[in-house]
Amino acid sequence: MNEIQNFAKYFDHTNLKNNLSFAEVEEFCNEAVENGFFAVCLQPYYVPFAVSKLKTTSVRVVSVVDFPYGSSLLKSKVAEVENLVKTSLDEIDIVMNLPAFLNKDYGLVEKEISDSLEICRASNVKLKVIIETGFLQPEEIALATRLLCDIGVDFVKTSTGILSRGASYDDVKIIRENLSGNTKIKASGGIRTLEQVYNFINLGVARIGTSASLQIIREYEQQFKNE
Repeated sequence: MNEIQNFAKYFDHTNLKNNLSFAEVEEFCNEAVENGFFAVCLQPYYVPFAVSKLKTTSVRVVSVVDFPYGSSLLKSKVAEVENLVKTSLDEIDIVMNLPAFLNKDYGLVEKEISDSLEICRASNVKLKVIIETGFLQPEEIALATRLLCDIGVDFVKTSTGILSRGASYDDVKIIRENLSGNTKIKASGGIRTLEQVYNFINLGVARIGTSASLQIIREYEQQFKNE
């Protein structure tokens, strides 16, 4: 695998619009294949179609649960995970229950994530948890990270990129300092330049979620050719 292919594997090629045609989704999936991105990330409705288009490729399919607010009731949230797992996707990005967390109802947060993780593990689906760092104080980012690592989720993800500011370097530093076990970091929200991606990778981020993946990979290819 060459340098460009290695770099492309950091990306969840993301389009979370809900007004896409199936022709646009097919083109989006083709972009991921052609550029060697790790995965596509789409709204749940498009997942069965994306799975069918990508099943003979190495590109994974990712979708979201309780996006972007994270405030659904426990049973409906877990049911959403159960239904999404049945589509044969590879990874789920679930939004942590922010109202519960901010009101210190940590038991509910732990319950919804633990139940979701159990469902995912049974089907070999990875679970990333979006903590929406833009709404949290530094000590809350640290606490959320430790809580999720204790549960054993696959990734702590910074942001939805919709409700608040996106990922920041300071957010990722706090997450990294409180990380344990096999949990990794996904940075998302407002990542649009190669420089940002370099900086996040240098801070220990294992996955990048962005709708600007094509322009970033083109920027990287140009830089790579010039070296």
